[in-house]
Amino acid sequence: MAAVRANDLFHLYRAQSGDIAALRGLSLKVADTEVVSVLGPSGSGKSTLLSLCAGFRNPSSGSLAVLDRTPDAELRRNAIGIVRQHYHLSLPRELSVEEIVTLPLNLLGRRDPQRVSSLLKAAGLERRAEAKPDELSGGEQQRVAVCAALAKAPLLLLADEPTGELDARASRIVVELLLELLADAGAAALIVTHDPALAVVTERTIHIRDGRLAAEGTTRPVLIVDEQGWLRLPSGLRDRAGVRERVRAQASWGKVELLAEDLAAQERAAAPTPPLDAAVKRETEIALDRVSKAYGPERVVSHLSWTFSPERLHVIAGPSGSGKTTLLNLLAALDYPDAGEVWVAGERVDSLSTDDAARFRQRTIGYVSQHSTLVDFMSSAENVEFALRLRGFNEAEARRRTTRWLEWVGLEKLAERRADRLSGGEQRRVGLARALAPGPRVLLADEPTAHLDRLSGRMVIRLLQHAVREAGTTVVVASHDPDVIAAADARLTLAAPHAAAS
Repeated sequence: MAAVRANDLFHLYRAQSGDIAALRGLSLKVADTEVVSVLGPSGSGKSTLLSLCAGFRNPSSGSLAVLDRTPDAELRRNAIGIVRQHYHLSLPRELSVEEIVTLPLNLLGRRDPQRVSSLLKAAGLERRAEAKPDELSGGEQQRVAVCAALAKAPLLLLADEPTGELDARASRIVVELLLELLADAGAAALIVTHDPALAVVTERTIHIRDGRLAAEGTTRPVLIVDEQGWLRLPSGLRDRAGVRERVRAQASWGKVELLAEDLAAQERAAAPTPPLDAAVKRETEIALDRVSKAYGPERVVSHLSWTFSPERLHVIAGPSGSGKTTLLNLLAALDYPDAGEVWVAGERVDSLSTDDAARFRQRTIGYVSQHSTLVDFMSSAENVEFALRLRGFNEAEARRRTTRWLEWVGLEKLAERRADRLSGGEQRRVGLARALAPGPRVLLADEPTAHLDRLSGRMVIRLLQHAVREAGTTVVVASHDPDVIAAADARLTLAAPHAAAS
């Protein structure tokens, strides 16, 4: 009996902008009692796979068998254990630890106090049996969630980021407990994770990219070619080979070589350029004049000259390490070039003092990070209003602007919700409202769609476009997201980094 058998699995999510494919022909087999780690970036289809295996959703096409039958509520109730990413949401606050672990057995009409006692002992929680979840640490809460998921001795465990919210020590304890209890139960498991420590200790590791099975293995994954011939090349391989958007394939027995088609264009882009005219630097919105920047032996930017027109959506594209974030930092005067000039809004910013750079950012720049920088315990409105007060706006004006911009990003109904209770996409939209509320002339956004599903990402892209058209803001985005690049009015594509001259 196979624990999971998926063949050419597709799953589509309905959205106003059209169907979004979370899984695109994924095929997978998990053997009885096999423990498999599932790696992949956000939006690659990992959580969707777990949802289908649990019977919460049905495939759009293809076949899926879990424990040799179609997954449904009955199978989930009797034979599948589930560990959620946000463990605190699965622990009833009014129940004790012992009651929470007993609950799955009670729902099946079973009484097994010895089983509950042995689970709590294995988890080191026997002295915490009467405690409520709010009295436990995060690591202890996750251990309770693991025990509850395995209380009924399921044949398959589905775990979504079981260590994602824990520190290294707590993660190690949870991983050891999880593997020990799985072995005792003889259960198979699919464990979605970004934690390399967890991936290394499982029997098998698979990688999902773009809704397909892309590779298998941990330190040196073997790439997988599916039945349609689809193959995904990891970005690290492409960067080291200088491969960008197009390649030519050459085949011989047992070998396929992919040759970069655009190396010459990369070399031309890296060549020194003539200086920009002085009037261009003052009159255009942003200008880079023969800018170079290196970190140690890595030359990230070399003799780059470029101009950014006002009231446009500009995208800085390129592989990891090509200098996208470095350029944003130079434009914001958060870092300084080794050579060349940086002009923003008619002002030269590459040699400003620390205090002058701070004043320049206050009057000119808005910034959106790829990570949430909201204050968790503050509401959406408080986060925006707090940033405005720091910029010198009085209370009444800060409140007016907060209301306006939360409405603008479509989150006026969540104005009083704490930041840590928002989804990733909602947090990014609050961050965008906070950056635009002071009325900056230039908005800089670093990977604004990173870690978001495609629908949320497209919503952020539309807001960036609206910021250009409605607010007259010049927007510069660093991104490798194809959807962001496709939406750009202008694009600067950077080549892979070069070694700095000694």
